[in-house]
Amino acid sequence: MTAASGGSRIVALLRISAPGRDTTPSVRSWCSCGRDLVAFGQRKAVALIADHARHRAVCPLLTEGREAA
Repeated sequence: MTAASGGSRIVALLRISAPGRDTTPSVRSWCSCGRDLVAFGQRKAVALIADHARHRAVCPLLTEGREAA
């Protein structure tokens, strides 16, 4: 996304940490609309990754430019 000044800015972020064998993976889904969710464990992490993808499709901050295109 681009800001009004013409520069780039981060609007949404998905951080995945899968450190290795016999450790717990974690995922953080963040969006500038106020979303800030964290999940621990493989099953919850996979679910949050899918939810983050759905959020990107409906968040007004991420879709406002797509409607004009």
